[in-house]
Parts: sequence; structure tokens; C-alpha cells
Amino acid sequence: MPDLGVAQSKVSTERRWHELDALRAFAMLLGIGLHTSLAFFPSFWPVQDEEASFGGPFDEFLIGVHGFRMPLFFLLSGFFTAMLWRRRGTKPLVYHRVRRIVLPLALGLVTIVPAVDWVSERGIESGTEKWAMTAAEQGDIWLPIMLNQPEAIHVAVTSGAHVDARGDDKGTPLHLAAFMGLPDVAEVLLENGADYSLKNVHGSTPLEVAVWVGRTDVADVFVESGAVDIRADGQQWHDIDWYGDGAEFVQAVLDLPAVDDEIGLDSWVDQFHHLWFLWFLAWLVAGFSLLAPLVSRLGHVCTSVDFHRRLLWIAFPLTLFFHLQMGNGGESRTFGPDTSTGLLPAAHVFLYYAIFFGYGAAAYGARTSDGEPLIDRLGRYWKVGLPVSVVLVFPFAAGMTFEGGDWFVAATLQVLYAWGMAFGLMGFFRHFLSEERYWVRYLSDASYWMYLVHLPLVILAQDWIREWETSRLLKFLTICWGVSGVLLVTYRYLVRYTLVGVLLNGPRTRPGADPTVASSNSVLP
Repeated sequence: MPDLGVAQSKVSTERRWHELDALRAFAMLLGIGLHTSLAFFPSFWPVQDEEASFGGPFDEFLIGVHGFRMPLFFLLSGFFTAMLWRRRGTKPLVYHRVRRIVLPLALGLVTIVPAVDWVSERGIESGTEKWAMTAAEQGDIWLPIMLNQPEAIHVAVTSGAHVDARGDDKGTPLHLAAFMGLPDVAEVLLENGADYSLKNVHGSTPLEVAVWVGRTDVADVFVESGAVDIRADGQQWHDIDWYGDGAEFVQAVLDLPAVDDEIGLDSWVDQFHHLWFLWFLAWLVAGFSLLAPLVSRLGHVCTSVDFHRRLLWIAFPLTLFFHLQMGNGGESRTFGPDTSTGLLPAAHVFLYYAIFFGYGAAAYGARTSDGEPLIDRLGRYWKVGLPVSVVLVFPFAAGMTFEGGDWFVAATLQVLYAWGMAFGLMGFFRHFLSEERYWVRYLSDASYWMYLVHLPLVILAQDWIREWETSRLLKFLTICWGVSGVLLVTYRYLVRYTLVGVLLNGPRTRPGADPTVASSNSVLP
């Protein structure tokens, strides 16, 4: 039985969509700016700049880019996936995507993901040390303890903090160190003259608190420093009747994760970080490979312009349906799609992107009534649609989202923004970049490598310059341009003409050699 994808490819030419290659690269490179911006306003990000604040351009930039970037990327990915299937067939498509998606993802899990984890931990530690030291210099002894920063405690005492200061429950810093299970902090406090015999409002000494929460290491520190040992002869700490009774209470108060995964499975498998899009693509291509041959049997029905006009009107309410589930159904107001980086993709996020992917796939091969490729008609009104999306739809969508507006209206505007930006940018890039340009093609090739590897470098750079006494905008531009420059150099000398480059983009010839023309589907999955 013939492969339907190859059979129908005879009606298509080997055209290369230079503008769509460039647009896909643009979507990838925007990710560098997006992740860089996270340091410049209060967020979950591991590195927070000294001048981080809301109300500047960076939070608006983040939500503005996040609102359309990945929907656009998946739409283009669907288009190029269908193109590859039409030209080569199902088996070559699967083989190609395994090499360009699955293998880079597998390698990234043992290289890039651990690197992101490591630099993130370093960034958090660096910021914690800075916050603790700043508080200590102002005479605050409590924050350094809560942040587990023993060195800052010396500074706090020198700056006038009382080592036996009393809290609301009459507890001392030693009580807090015992409660949190911090032996190093307890040692530093004792070295600075803390009194281990003082009692809190419940009549408990720091030693008794340590036993109650089940921290034998802290209890040993107190006994070694001269506290009266409350154990009977030959008795171990865990033999005391009330030993560890407060462990669950501490867990609840401090909100500590109950982790029993000794091999770090969560880090290595259940957290793809920014590589989640490859995992999504792997599933989407698998689904496409199963469904496309069946759908293609419908023939002209699925390639007519009337069908695609109806498809857009179907796609919009479908994306709205899944977008309404973002942010826990609007309870946590968010702009753009949720992020799902785990091993099992969140259903509403996956299906949201699947609609864009499916629409892009359906657009390939479709023609208008006068024979023009439908993809060339999308975005033809970009001169109106793009400004309207940026200047009108985006501000209204953000206002309705974050200022307590109706969630249905907010979600509708967000979806309208995503589709409007996707079509508008397609028209914009078609107008300016439809002809082949070497530098655009080069950036398109490099963008895959740049996005895969950028995140550890971005976090390192954010940590390095966070204390610079200059404007946030200058820091932002320094990181974006600096990291991009490093990545372009590494791509040129370490990737483009090596096995890594073949894996990511296919073979490339050096200048002066006989060029091998590569199809546009070889640039990025």
C-alpha cells in the first residue's frame, strides 16, 4: 500500500518558506529575552536583580511574549511536520523527528537539565547570602537564622543584635535554630555567647525543643557546649518518650517538602525545564503520524479553502475552551498558557498547543479558490492586525486579567491576542523576509542550539551582574547580547560542522565547499 503522504506530495513543489524559517527562529530567540527578563521583577526565578520591581517594562515584556510565542512556534512546527510528511512519508518523518527531537532531549536531560539545576542552586544561594548579610548589617539576627546563614550571624551581633533576643513566644535565636534543625547556626550562636538555659513561653529550653522536633545533631551541639543532658544513663535521644513529637508540626510550619526520592528522579526525569517543548513535540509528532494517513483519505475536503476557514473558527473556540482552564480556571490570574515541565504533560496545556500544531499541519497543502497556498494568505492584513494586537488587544487583555475583570472576557482576549500575533507576524515576516538571505538562514540554523543551551548561561549572567549599579535595561541588554554572542561563537566553532550540528540541523558545508541544499524542515523540529 503506498504511503499517502508521499503520494500526495507530488502536487507540491520543493519550495522553501524562508519567512517561516526566520519566524520560527525568532520565536526561539525571544526565549532568551523572556528568561532574561525574569530577574528584573519579583518572581519565582532563582536570581533576583538588586533593582527588581514591578511596573517597569520587563513584566509587560514577559507576558506579552509569553502570550503568543509558543502557540506560534507550535503552529509553525505543525506546518513543517506536515510538509515533511507530504514530501517523504510517515517512516522518514518519524526517523527524522527522533533524530532532531528525541535524541537532543535525551542528551539534554543528562547535560543541560543538571546544569540548569546547578546554576539555579548557586543563584539562590548567592541571593540568600546577600539578603542575610544585608539584614545582619542592620542588626537583624532573625533573618540570617531563617536563611541558614551562620556567617551573617557574626555580622548581626557586631552590628548590635542581641544574641539572646526574645521573640513573640519568648524564644531566643537558639530556640529558632533548634526548631529549624540548624546545628551550624546553633554553634555560631553559642560561640557568640548565647545562653542555652533560657526558656520560651512553654518552659522549654533550646535542647528540649531540639529533642521535640527530632534533631539529634542540634541536641548534641547543646550538650557538647555544656547544656545539662536530659537523657538517663545509657539512653539514646530516640528513647525519650516525646522525641520527635513535633516533627510533623515543623514540616507544616516550614512547608518543607517530604522527599524520599534518593536518586533525584524529580530533577532528572520529571523536570524538563525549558526543554519541555521537545517532549510536547515528540507526543504531537507521534499523534500526527497516526492520524495524518487517516485524515488524508478525505482528500480534497481537507485541503479546500472553505474547510480551512471553518477550521479557524473551530480552532478559536477550542483554544478558548482550554485557555479558560489556565491558572486553575482563572483563580490564579495568569497571562498566556500555563507551563508544564513534568513527565506527564498537563492535559489542558498539551491540548491547547495541539490545536495550534494541528492547525499548522492542516494549513500545509491547502490552497485558496484561486490556487494560492493558504499559508501565503494568512496574515495578509498584518499592517492592521499586528498593531491592533499589540496596541489594543494586549493592553485590554492584560487589564482584564490582572485588574479583576471577568475571566471569560480576559481569556477570550488572550486567545485573540495569540492568534492575532501569530498571523500578524507571519504576514510581517513574509513581507520582509520571503527571499533567502544568508545571515537569516544562518541564524535560523543557530537558533535551535542557542535556545537549547542558553538557560544556564543566562542564569549565570544574571547572578554575575545583579549587583551592578546601573539601569535594569542596560543589564538586560548586556545579558541578552552577551549570551547570544557566546552562543553564536560556540555554534560556529563547536557545533555547525560537527556531529552535534548534524544532529540538530543536518549536515552543513563549510564556505568554499560544494553546498548541499537542505530542506527547510532540517532547520528545527
